[in-house]
Amino acid sequence: MKRKLMAITGAVALVAAGVGGLAAFTAAEAQNQAKAPVILVINTEMVIAQSKAGKTIPDQAEAVRVSVAKELESEAAKLKKDIENFQKNASLMSDEVRQKTEQELAVRQQYGLPQRAQIAEQAFRIAVQNAGSTIMAESRPILEKIVKDRGATVLLDRSAVMYAAVETDITQEVISQLDKKLQKVEVQKFSLNEIEQQLREAQEKAQQAAQDKDGKN
Repeated sequence: MKRKLMAITGAVALVAAGVGGLAAFTAAEAQNQAKAPVILVINTEMVIAQSKAGKTIPDQAEAVRVSVAKELESEAAKLKKDIENFQKNASLMSDEVRQKTEQELAVRQQYGLPQRAQIAEQAFRIAVQNAGSTIMAESRPILEKIVKDRGATVLLDRSAVMYAAVETDITQEVISQLDKKLQKVEVQKFSLNEIEQQLREAQEKAQQAAQDKDGKN
């Protein structure tokens, strides 16, 4: 009887162990069969540089740069002429007028012209960046379709990836489809006078907002 009981107990233990092992195997199998993330990669810099629309950016950007450079040269020439005129006529001015004119010319020379050049460079970079952003915005529906068609779950920019297999890179596919819908993108033209006017208006609005806030307090 005792042996029979031990045999039954052993059998129950074996069955329990088998069930536990089956459960462990089933969990491992389910984990292995779970869908692995599908990762795709795109080189956005290449899309902007090599697409038909992107290739229209450099010439336009150069034209904008040349135009702004001419404005700066004109401003520099005007400043030089004003300084020369001041030097010729300084002796004929009153002390008050001479001192005021000298200070104004010094400010224009030390701050005004360099500041205008800095503003122009910033505006130029923004204009080029905006053109690139337009290209990527037009690319978005294409990206979404490719990601959906390939069942991808992650799309990374090539700059964030150390290594990617060739088949995961969709850059050329995107460029090919983008070229069919977008052949040109505009680099916005601007002048220094327009930018400075916008800056003045923004400053005036900020000052007015600050005054309104102080008035409420």
